[in-house]
Amino acid sequence: MKVYFGSSPRTKEKYPESIRSIFEKIKKMGYVHTSDWVYKISPEEFYALSDKEMEKHHKEMMASIKRADICVFEVSVHSLSVGYLVNFSLETGKTVVVVSKNNSSLFLFKNINSDRLITATYSDSNLDEKIGEALESASKGVDVRFNFFVSSKILAYLDWIAKTKRVPRSVFLRNLIEREMKKDKGFRE
Repeated sequence: MKVYFGSSPRTKEKYPESIRSIFEKIKKMGYVHTSDWVYKISPEEFYALSDKEMEKHHKEMMASIKRADICVFEVSVHSLSVGYLVNFSLETGKTVVVVSKNNSSLFLFKNINSDRLITATYSDSNLDEKIGEALESASKGVDVRFNFFVSSKILAYLDWIAKTKRVPRSVFLRNLIEREMKKDKGFRE
């Protein structure tokens, strides 16, 4: 299973051991990282990126998230960019784990109504345990990929939905099926 792990460079600057430990714990559990930028880059290098390099970095992160089955974010230091990535991950149907050294950083995330979002607070002494539990829980919620063929007319409609309503095609189809599941009394019984 593939995991995207991200955090703010400021978090890495403040808690470098936590970032290193989380990255290594993910690997030790047998997951494959879709990106190692948070592990390799220093905050100084990140904030020195040119506009063109930052644009390239952004595209790489979006692709890394799309390749992942689970996304993990360390949010001990507030970051709008990381909040954006959490939201993007959820919108693309990923199971997301948000971890922090302090409960107050999780306040906004705990108010997101999604069964795909797992939050956990950890300390230096229980980091391995908390990350392990969160990843195990997340792996149970990972979807199975389901591919099928559609007509060009259906594809055009799904593309229109994605463009005008800004909802990924897979999310639209999943929501459509879930609405039908709620209506189907035979299934609910």
